[in-house]
Amino acid sequence: MATHPRTRHSNIAARAGAFSAAHWKRAAFGWLLFAAVAVIVGMAAGSKSLTNADMASGETAKAERLLAAAGFERPAAESVLIQSRGGRLTVNDPRFGLAIGAVVGELRSQTAVTDIQNPLERPASQISGDARSALVQFNVKGKQDDAPDKIQPVLDAVARAQAAQPAFRIEEFGFASAGRAIDKTLSKDFERAEFLSLPITLVILILAFGALVAASLPVVLAFSAVLAAIGLNALLSHVIPAADATQSVILLIGMAVGVDYSLFYLRREREERARGLDAASALQRAAATSGQAVLISGGTVLIAMAGMLLAGHKIFTSMAIGTMVVVFMAMVGSLTVLPALLHKLGDRVETGKVPLVNRLRRPAGESTFWTAILKPVLRHPAVAASLSSGALLLAAVPVLGLHTKLPSFTDLPHSLAIVRTLERVQTAFPGSQTPAEMVVKAPNVRRLGTGKRSASSSAARSRRAFYTSRSTYS
Repeated sequence: MATHPRTRHSNIAARAGAFSAAHWKRAAFGWLLFAAVAVIVGMAAGSKSLTNADMASGETAKAERLLAAAGFERPAAESVLIQSRGGRLTVNDPRFGLAIGAVVGELRSQTAVTDIQNPLERPASQISGDARSALVQFNVKGKQDDAPDKIQPVLDAVARAQAAQPAFRIEEFGFASAGRAIDKTLSKDFERAEFLSLPITLVILILAFGALVAASLPVVLAFSAVLAAIGLNALLSHVIPAADATQSVILLIGMAVGVDYSLFYLRREREERARGLDAASALQRAAATSGQAVLISGGTVLIAMAGMLLAGHKIFTSMAIGTMVVVFMAMVGSLTVLPALLHKLGDRVETGKVPLVNRLRRPAGESTFWTAILKPVLRHPAVAASLSSGALLLAAVPVLGLHTKLPSFTDLPHSLAIVRTLERVQTAFPGSQTPAEMVVKAPNVRRLGTGKRSASSSAARSRRAFYTSRSTYS
């Protein structure tokens, strides 16, 4: 008769599993309630994103903080590129002038648009060297961060100008339009990841367990951990602002570790049942062994990710916090909710067996596939270790070429229209697409200079240059 595991194991994971099994309703429904509340409260509170000063570094970050503290309203600059199809016409052609007029007219009808600059009035900076491309530049009213939410009517107006001038290519690019495109792309990618990751993970787990219920438990727990982590991270972002990529990191890491931890636990419980232990004893032994492995593995990941907090950049800090939150949620779910559900389900965890998959499995729960791989590995451990080490080193070679950089529009897929527009703008107007800004802080900037009169005019010019700052593409 097997020794009762509780008499031999008294670690934290074993005690958590025993408590959850004894109070399965409290563990299971408490977890679901916690995840639902975290999501609802997180959505209600919203997420606070990193500012330009948070994402910048060095002198740039210092300048951004000075500008933010001074309360300058920096509008979002936009540009509309106008080119004839095939590049045959120049701005001297009357038809080109009509196309420019159509764009300017549409922009003037938009309440969110201000400071429209006609390229015919500023040929030095808004007409390309070959005179075959022109830029109509303008600003979006209000705060720069709010501009992406107000740009869609302007994009529609530019689209109407394009429809009225089919002989020309009329495209918009700028902070607001690119920001909106990025937001839409990230949202679609996140939805696609949610849609694809769940069924693909479920199929893999069905192949691993051979039963629908057993395969569904890790997926449900992992996804609920991801939802809870997203809600908690939204709340934490009001203390430590979140990077745009953090939510995607939470989804990817959360599904990976959530399924992995549940897989450890569930697999061990089934193996103990196959060895002849009753349901309660098998569950407690799985809690004391695989549960402890989950606890140690999760703690190791948390410590490793905490190292990113020392990187000195808030993007890495945001990703580290998001990862730590979702890993902790996956640990909690695996150590509490999973044993509660396994206790309640009992033998019903084998419901929904897949006959074809089960034929490939051994009665004791061993996998034919992995047994075939492990036999030669155990027979020749030195050779296996050498080959696996060489394969890992070969796979790590690309790391030597990695370098850090801030995300930019050029990192987006070239299939996006906004990226192709940017490339055409860069080709027609080589140079930087953002203006250089010099920030000066003093008790009274109007008194800077060698003389009172020259100082006043210099300060006025500096102030005007800041407020009318825009991309010149020269």
